[in-house]
Amino acid sequence: MKKKDFLNIINEEISNFDFLNTEDLIREQEITELLTNEDLQKQFICDSLLRRKDKVKISRIADSHITGNWDEGNMDDASNMAILYSLNMEYFYDSQKEPLKFNLNFESDNIGIKVDGWNDAGNWGGTMGDATEPSGESWFSGFDWNDINVTIFTMDGEDAKFIAFENAPPKIQTLFIREYVENFVEGQTLEMRTDDKKETVQDVPYC
Repeated sequence: MKKKDFLNIINEEISNFDFLNTEDLIREQEITELLTNEDLQKQFICDSLLRRKDKVKISRIADSHITGNWDEGNMDDASNMAILYSLNMEYFYDSQKEPLKFNLNFESDNIGIKVDGWNDAGNWGGTMGDATEPSGESWFSGFDWNDINVTIFTMDGEDAKFIAFENAPPKIQTLFIREYVENFVEGQTLEMRTDDKKETVQDVPYC
């Protein structure tokens, strides 16, 4: 092999070698810049509220748990709930590009709640034909959605400031939290019968 050809091969290999994982670093920087872009964040909020399934996808529930006193014997004692609901997201913000992947996190140590319902202790006296089993029903008549903190992270765990959410009208914030969290809460606890149940994104001039 000629010396010139040998040097060309060496130079080509050197040029293809990523000494400092430069490509990965550049990609991570691009992802962070996208995640912290307020216009893109606002579009993500709107696409979520408008339920555009072709753009917004939950790829995995990373973590979830609920604790609280909603199910204690006396409904008047129900006062708080703690929640963690962590979602890995894929956002198809541009049809010509790979989806933006990130973590959307909902968390609170103290959500204000109010529980209403009814209870019938039943009646076991008399004959068996006259007996009635205990029965009852309870539901959330109050739920302070805005007690839930909302954050977004890169898949490497870097905090990305959710500027658009912080600057959104309170009703949009509530609707966004409800969009992601309500079904999870109802599936684990009680039905929602709150006054804001019928509010939609169309009620607020935002999207």
